[in-house]
Amino acid sequence: MKTVVEEVKDAEEKAEEKIEQAQEKKQQMIEEAREEAEETIEKARKRSSEKKESELEDFEEELDEKRQKIIEEAEEEASDLRNDAEENRETATNFLMEKFSEEFLER
Repeated sequence: MKTVVEEVKDAEEKAEEKIEQAQEKKQQMIEEAREEAEETIEKARKRSSEKKESELEDFEEELDEKRQKIIEEAEEEASDLRNDAEENRETATNFLMEKFSEEFLER
């Protein structure tokens, strides 16, 4: 039969074992939570980066479309100006020929 002292000693040892196991489990849970938090943060960073990249691509496409539209409008306006200038050149040439004739040939 064990003595009371031995029983107390055994109980203390068992209590220490349970405390140690609880501390190990606590440490393991903290480490798992830390790893999970790091994974969550990394996933959030990746999603944020992908979203930023996608928005940048969309913005660049929009800029390209606007630039192309501006170029097309400018080319159309330049063509209209060339046509107007060509028409005005004929009118101006005729006007100058008339004035020249009036001044120098009809005298």
